[in-house]
Amino acid sequence: MPLSPHLPPEDMMHQIPDRNELLMILRRANQNAWIWISIRLVGILVLIYLINWNAVVLSPIASVTACLVIIGPLAMELAQLWGQKKKRIEDIKESTRFGDLDKHKLKFLYQETLKRLDLPAVGPPVYVSNDRSLNASAVRLTSFLTGLNGIYLHRQILHKLRDEEVQSVMGHELGHYYRFRLVDDRLMFLTVVLGALVGLFAVQVIRLDGLLGFIVLSAICSVFWMIMNHRRYKYGMTTEFLCDDFGAQVNGVEYSISGLLKIGLDAEIRTLVYLEVLGRNLDQPDLSPKEIASSIESAVPFGYEDESDLYESVGREIQAKRQQNSRLSIRGFFRYVWESDDLDDEEALRETLERQAREINQIERVEWENVLDDPSEIRLSTRQAEELVMMIEQNPGKSLFRVPRSAAYSDGIHPPIEQRILYLWKNRDHSSSLEL
Repeated sequence: MPLSPHLPPEDMMHQIPDRNELLMILRRANQNAWIWISIRLVGILVLIYLINWNAVVLSPIASVTACLVIIGPLAMELAQLWGQKKKRIEDIKESTRFGDLDKHKLKFLYQETLKRLDLPAVGPPVYVSNDRSLNASAVRLTSFLTGLNGIYLHRQILHKLRDEEVQSVMGHELGHYYRFRLVDDRLMFLTVVLGALVGLFAVQVIRLDGLLGFIVLSAICSVFWMIMNHRRYKYGMTTEFLCDDFGAQVNGVEYSISGLLKIGLDAEIRTLVYLEVLGRNLDQPDLSPKEIASSIESAVPFGYEDESDLYESVGREIQAKRQQNSRLSIRGFFRYVWESDDLDDEEALRETLERQAREINQIERVEWENVLDDPSEIRLSTRQAEELVMMIEQNPGKSLFRVPRSAAYSDGIHPPIEQRILYLWKNRDHSSSLEL
């Protein structure tokens, strides 16, 4: 669904989908879900018949290993979600503040969001994770591990966005949780069972030991998940647009667009700082590339005001890490030798930095800050939102943010921010129902 960057202005908005069109696409996808569900069920039955269960009993280690290799990606994702530092709103300390927010204000905003979207008063639990990126997510595992269900707000969201913008994010994630999901994704246990059976069958058919067998099994794992995720990627942008739409119904598209601009600006600043600091320190003998990258990530302060704040914080973290390594003396030298990335990894990282730097230098940026009354405060009125939309339409070959295209399209699901803004503006009349 990404648009061509060379579309003429008059065609750009025409290429943006209508709400009713996306609702129809998702409705048809869910009506046809029985086909995909049936394929999984048939696959499970066929594999149960084909697998030599006596061999499974006789070779339990190989069988368990094969199952873990196939379902490993999903298991790792769930394990990371389970293990991340997070707290439910109710469990946050009374003294903890997120900018102007505390637990009581955050809970009030959530209850108001549920009310305005006409959702159940007792919504899913809301967790605040100790993440420094401007992001959020929703998890609803109806089949198993229901203890992970909920809305996950990264702490940085609460520091950087205003109350109404936080509610837009909440509304977006509630859209994922309640309204805009693929029916077959709700039956995740079928995917897990099928994956485990594929592993059992594969290890019996391949009959390869050692590294070669593991490589073949890993290739089968990649193909399996590519097939399983096909519909997710096919309809990913459809659901993202509709969830943006749902979140905008809380307070209006102006707040949603303002929040998107802040998210995009944060990505731009972090990308530029990351590339510059990593490139500047890559040749330093007392820091490995892995240490530099982790230092940059951990140095991002919550609620930083601008690029200079981020540079200063990152600089202090890099210097502290360098001093720590120097104090380790001979032990630190051996630790660096054994734990640092090898030369091939470092060269690959250098090539990636150079490629992304070239890509960024070629990006023509729309100076969208000109629509703001105060460039240091992103707070769009209806008039300013309209002016921003006109700027995007009149500059189809330019981007709002200097972020590498390879990063912007990395997941194949989230549309570029320019498209999300155009979609919200085109479908800003909320008189139509968002019911599937």
